Amino acid sequence: MKKPILISLLALTLFSFTFHSLGYMTLFENSNSAKYFKYGKHHFIEYFDNDKKTFNDLEYYVRYRKYSWGDVDTAYYRKADTHYYHFDSKNMTESITLPVEPQLGDKWYEADESWSYEVIETDLKFKTPAKKYKNCVKVHCLQLTNRDKNKRQEYFLFYSPDFGYVGNVDSKGKILSYLSEMKIDAKEGEVIGEKSKN
Repeated sequence: MKKPILISLLALTLFSFTFHSLGYMTLFENSNSAKYFKYGKHHFIEYFDNDKKTFNDLEYYVRYRKYSWGDVDTAYYRKADTHYYHFDSKNMTESITLPVEPQLGDKWYEADESWSYEVIETDLKFKTPAKKYKNCVKVHCLQLTNRDKNKRQEYFLFYSPDFGYVGNVDSKGKILSYLSEMKIDAKEGEVIGEKSKN
């Protein structure tokens, strides 16, 4: 039996919710909002810290991704005029995550040139077991140097202008992960995940 994740157990301090802006990446100002993703037989939850982190005089949102098996990844994002960026705290480098207004044919690379990314479709529908998303962009991700041996060589990301990142598929179109639920301005004790729908 899968256990739901209690937002309060994740030490999500309760404050009023604010989006940084509507767009292809959801950057939550406070930690009482979260996104729940199905990931094969597992799941993960994404939420943000209340405080930002500064690298090279630039402020980044701190995003946590907690997996059902217990691992937690930390990522750092910021929005500029034309692009969203992420910061690699191990290599101390910044890379483009996605253009703010993605256009067909937009292409960019990870700072160390280990990955290439390209917007290959726009105004796309992305259907998942949870929801059908409209006006999505599809980004082709290709590993160039085999730096990340535990990741696939190729996959595709889907971003919605209303929900941000909503899922990914493998090179054959099989869904690898998808957004199952999003809680905005959660109250103490609220649950996110499969049990929250009961």
